[in-house]
Amino acid sequence: MRKVLILTLLALVAVSCVSKKRLTYLQQSDENADSTVYQLQRNKYNVQPNDILNINVRSFDKETSELFNSSQTQSMNMNAGDLIFYLTGYTVDLNGDIDMPILGKINVAGSNTDEIKTLVEAELNNYFRDNAVYVTVQLAGVRYSVIGDAARPGKYVIYQNQVNIFEALAMAGDITMVGDRREIEIVRQIGTGVEILTLDLTNSEVLSNPDFFIQPNDIINVKPLGVKSFGIGTTGFQSFAAVLGVLASTATLIFTLSQLSK
Repeated sequence: MRKVLILTLLALVAVSCVSKKRLTYLQQSDENADSTVYQLQRNKYNVQPNDILNINVRSFDKETSELFNSSQTQSMNMNAGDLIFYLTGYTVDLNGDIDMPILGKINVAGSNTDEIKTLVEAELNNYFRDNAVYVTVQLAGVRYSVIGDAARPGKYVIYQNQVNIFEALAMAGDITMVGDRREIEIVRQIGTGVEILTLDLTNSEVLSNPDFFIQPNDIINVKPLGVKSFGIGTTGFQSFAAVLGVLASTATLIFTLSQLSK
């Protein structure tokens, strides 16, 4: 009986604790270690409805500059962060248009920031001399959400032009010990639909994956490992203590029932 209990205990501990290979990012094979260069695929993002653009028009004419950038005053408190961009940026409507002073509606859906810059400059040249104005176009940060087994699930904004999956998860406090790093789901809007992508963050090949860089409005879903469903523990000691407690309680119950039956 004692041997059965010990074997059962060891088996439960073995299947319940999380192995190092399930927790280690960017693993390489021994022959490729310290020798492989991974080519990053930096694809330009095409704007979609509900994106917010920060468009700045500069001109030698102060009044012209203020007309297009009236909401971006010097008194703007950058500590307000995301709220300021929401209030002052140009939001892409459901038809894919932005509405600018004088220029009116410009369709930008499906265009990247360089292409939008060209569109806006072409429209401005109808009203001003060539090269009289200078335009910059940026996304008002990369907005995304993290759900599932992250330390701090929630909505985040990173004020960069590009954000990779590790930067996005770092903002959310990284994946927990019971989060599955081999099957990270990215729920992404594409046109009028949604696609689900999967990344294995334990494999260094993810660095060359075109989806290594997230896109605005992505939802990062961290799935739980199977060990979480057991509710036993994430480390060997936790699993040992938990299983030992269960076995001790079971043995006590059996002993009590046997005494009562006498």
